[in-house]
Amino acid sequence: MTGRSDLVESAREVAASAESWADVSNALFNPVDGLVARAYPTRKERAAFVETPEYRAIRKLVNDAMDRSGLGEGAAPKKSGKFVARLPRSLHAALEKEAAREGVSLNQLVVAKLAVQLSDLVASGNPPVARRSAKSENR
Repeated sequence: MTGRSDLVESAREVAASAESWADVSNALFNPVDGLVARAYPTRKERAAFVETPEYRAIRKLVNDAMDRSGLGEGAAPKKSGKFVARLPRSLHAALEKEAAREGVSLNQLVVAKLAVQLSDLVASGNPPVARRSAKSENR
């Protein structure tokens, strides 16, 4: 990006393709990899940018996205598909060994295991969460 007008043009492209105003806002203002943080990496540069007409144009894009997707409905950004699970080291090591034996990545192994478990739960019609809830109600 070479300047503020390029930033505004990139912001327009993001706003045109985003599903919600939260997605627009995250893409523009995420402090780690948002367009504004990449274009203006220091706090001082960002503070100066906030005083420009280009910043106001970008804020208008977010406001317009809010009008389109709704303040409440558009507040939830699109899910990335990622989540972090903290495991005991021993379980992590066992999963890594199994993945190596199978010739797949750790991610592929875990996704496959979760998919099998979920399909078994759906087929049985009685997920463990429902069984636990029923047991606690009978106490």
